[in-house]
Amino acid sequence: MLLAALACAPRSAGELDAAHAAAMRDSVVGFATTIARHLSEDGPVAWLRYFETSPAFFMASDGQVVFRSSDSATVLVEGLARTVAALDLEWVELRVEPLAPGLAVVGASYRESITDTAGVIMEFGGFMTAVARHTPDGWRLRNLHWSSPIPPPH
Repeated sequence: MLLAALACAPRSAGELDAAHAAAMRDSVVGFATTIARHLSEDGPVAWLRYFETSPAFFMASDGQVVFRSSDSATVLVEGLARTVAALDLEWVELRVEPLAPGLAVVGASYRESITDTAGVIMEFGGFMTAVARHTPDGWRLRNLHWSSPIPPPH
C-alpha cells in the first residue's frame, strides 16, 4: 500500500525523483503480475479490468490495430472468452520505465498458451509494450502493442 501511495503521490508536472521512480516501477510490476495471474484464473475477460476506458485506449498486434477503443475491446474480448478454456501468460524480463508521475512505459517478452474449448493448445511468444497510467481506480493500460517473430521464409 505504501508503494502505491508513493507511486501516485502528486508532484510537480514531470518531477520524478529516484525514490518515486523506484516506487512506480515496483507498483507497475505488481500490476503486470496481477494481470497475468487474473488471466490464468478468469480467462481473457480479465483484460477488461485493466484496459483504460478512456477514448484514448487502443491496442495493436503485429502492426495491425486490433482494438480501436475500449468499447471494441469489450466486444471482441467477450467473444473470445466464449472460445477459450484456459489461458496462461508469462512475462519475461519485465521492464518498467517511469515517464512522469502516474505514467510509465512497460515492456516485456512474453510467452502465452491458450487452450480453446475443443482442447487445442496454441502457443505464442514475442514482445509487448504498453503505456500504463495511474487512475483513481489504480493502474490501467492506456494502450498496448504485441509483436510476434515473423517465421523465416521456407
